[in-house]
Amino acid sequence: MLRNYFKIALRLLWHNRLYSAINTIGLAFGLSCVLLAILYIRDEHSFDNFHQKSPHLYRITTTAVQNKGEDPQTTGGTGQVQGPAFKASVPEIEDYVRIMGGAIFGDIRTNRKALKLQLLFVDSHFFDVFSFKLLHGNPKTVLNDVGSVVITEKTALKFFNSTNVVGQLLHMEADPSADRLGKPLVISGVVENPPKNSSIQFDVLHPFSFMELSFTDTYWLNAYLGTFVVLNPKADKSLVCKKFNQVHARLAKEQIKENGHDPQVTYGLQPITDIHLYPLQTGGEGGAINYSNPLYSYIFLGIALFMLLMASINFVNISIASSLKRAKEVGIRKVTGSRQRQIIVQFLAESALLCVAAFFLAFVLILVLLPVFNQLANKEILLSEVFEWKLFFVFSGVLMVNILLAGLYPAFVLSKFNPTEVLYRKQKVSGSGFFGKSLVVLQFALAAILLIASIVFYQQMNYVRTKDLGYNPYQVIRTYISGNRETKPLAEFIRNEVAKEPSIVQISFGEERGANYKAKVNQRTVKSTYQNIDPNYLAVLGIRLKEGRTILNSSKVEVVVNESFVREAGLTNPIGALVTTEDFFLKTPARIVGVVKDFHFGSLRERIPPLVMATNDVYYGGIWLKIDKNRQQEALTAFERIYRKALPNAVYAYNFMDELNNRDYLQEQRWQKIIGFATLLSIILCGMGLFGLTHLAIQQRTKEIGIRKVVGASVPSIVVLFSNSFLKLVLISVVVASPIAYYFMEQWLQGFAYRIEVSWPIFGYTALLMLFISCLTISYQAIKAALRNPVDSLRSE
Repeated sequence: MLRNYFKIALRLLWHNRLYSAINTIGLAFGLSCVLLAILYIRDEHSFDNFHQKSPHLYRITTTAVQNKGEDPQTTGGTGQVQGPAFKASVPEIEDYVRIMGGAIFGDIRTNRKALKLQLLFVDSHFFDVFSFKLLHGNPKTVLNDVGSVVITEKTALKFFNSTNVVGQLLHMEADPSADRLGKPLVISGVVENPPKNSSIQFDVLHPFSFMELSFTDTYWLNAYLGTFVVLNPKADKSLVCKKFNQVHARLAKEQIKENGHDPQVTYGLQPITDIHLYPLQTGGEGGAINYSNPLYSYIFLGIALFMLLMASINFVNISIASSLKRAKEVGIRKVTGSRQRQIIVQFLAESALLCVAAFFLAFVLILVLLPVFNQLANKEILLSEVFEWKLFFVFSGVLMVNILLAGLYPAFVLSKFNPTEVLYRKQKVSGSGFFGKSLVVLQFALAAILLIASIVFYQQMNYVRTKDLGYNPYQVIRTYISGNRETKPLAEFIRNEVAKEPSIVQISFGEERGANYKAKVNQRTVKSTYQNIDPNYLAVLGIRLKEGRTILNSSKVEVVVNESFVREAGLTNPIGALVTTEDFFLKTPARIVGVVKDFHFGSLRERIPPLVMATNDVYYGGIWLKIDKNRQQEALTAFERIYRKALPNAVYAYNFMDELNNRDYLQEQRWQKIIGFATLLSIILCGMGLFGLTHLAIQQRTKEIGIRKVVGASVPSIVVLFSNSFLKLVLISVVVASPIAYYFMEQWLQGFAYRIEVSWPIFGYTALLMLFISCLTISYQAIKAALRNPVDSLRSE
């Protein structure tokens, strides 16, 4: 029986090749989107679960009130003392490891090559806690010696073109711990590259004792590095956290008194498998990077389900619209004794064949599109992962749901045909009117939401690209004097050498962006960002002075502030006003000598904060270089030569300021592309569905078209006849989609302090574009039908 069903289904699908192709291709695109979303979600939730102890491995979190009157903030860090103290006092802790690094890079060299590498400083029992596989070396002892170092496989290959390098020597440049060690580092082990789904990434592992040669910290109120603990499987986490707090209260009591402010520190535990999707900031030194957000998974899945739903709507609409062509078949089947259940099975068999064909085509699309998807989603999903047996059941479930979603309703509608009415041509398709139109509206509404989102994304990112930042980032190079070097003589040497190069316009030394401190002006306290600069800084970056002048080279008691500082301080005549800052920045009160127009030294997500700029005895390592745009390559070559002459063992790297600015929006740029691709695909799916429905409508009204032409109807009037009903549905869909899209895009734009407004022209553009695409799709077939010889039309059955 089933064999007969499938034979009939194949014959009918071949007979209706156009509709079969529309349905199959549409479902294939929809299914491929869902399968890619599943691969993305699986990858997101696979982070850090490769560690054997991951079920009992946690990161200690710290919640504290940083300043009086502020809300508590939770970070993923602790100080250096918490790990050993908690291990000694809390018996539920089986092991612990402190990790400092993540955003720490250092220059490491052999006798032949120097590289800038990502460093982690870890406790000696690192490999007892984490399941990173050592290729060479003993995991129990590789980090025991203060001068030992473990490098990754790729690092070993870069340096030595081999992984069997235990015993080889490495040199660290301008590092205080290496200077105090006084001898080269010895490679004690080589570890496999950290998996791509690891939150902990590194090139080099140093023993924690190596870092302690130059930096030890016994302060309980600090939270900057990551402390990971392995708990006994039977441990009560809430009780463990309570014990943490008791230990803190006992051992930090004196430091809290000295601090003069109790930050009300409490500790928590975060499973290591939660770190990727639910990160807690640690200032780049907590060891864990590769952060993400669960919202991205929901958005990916939502877009994929949109695509599948739109393809399924095409299937349902075309199936119902073509049902009258098979009305006699259903009537005869019922007259000859077929039951409704058998007819439903027959139509579901047809749906199943189409869905299975679409499913296999979706796999082909995945194989083709996976590299593009990886680039868009910033992933490294392998082709082999697509065919893992664990995903077989998930993919099979998606296929079954799709068969039911696309085939069940049409099968149910067709099976209910009354044989008497069908054979006498009195049968009307129950529910095909309102329900079918509702599906069209839903389909086009989904496409309109994506189109509006795509337009808003484009306009906001164009606003970001073209907004006046208050300075000129073009033809400005950003580099730095790396490591623990005496920067003042190096800066003077580089400045003198640069003065000899006509292709380099100007150079400035300073601090890229300082910390936040409090300033006092006229008895008013202003929370400000402090930045150390030199007299050339404003000129190199093209920052405009509103009034006054820049800082003189010899001045240590002058500052330049921005307009935001003047507003916050309530100054009407800022020039000459005295600013008192914290001792760390300036030892004595400084006089305001200039006010610059506000400029964006952060991203456009942030409001421009009050800014205080001054000179300092300490030369910071930041370098800004303004070059002649007509002699760019000459300038780059000249400065690299100067830099290598000044710092022969340092790794030279640079960036253009405009490129650095663009990096702030990489996530938004990726999502702009993803939404753009989704919008294009949704429009294609809508167009395919509309094409199929129009084709069916014209076939069913062929005689009507012939009669209208005989009585004098023009081609435009026939086109309008077929266009009106569909175009009304398109307009309704835009009306339905607009408030939904407005709400979600407003939520997204709230993440920007400087943004566009979602205005009515965006919805107008969407309506016009949707109408234009619909008109093209409908008009092609309507014109073709209208130009047909009416004699042929009247002869059609």
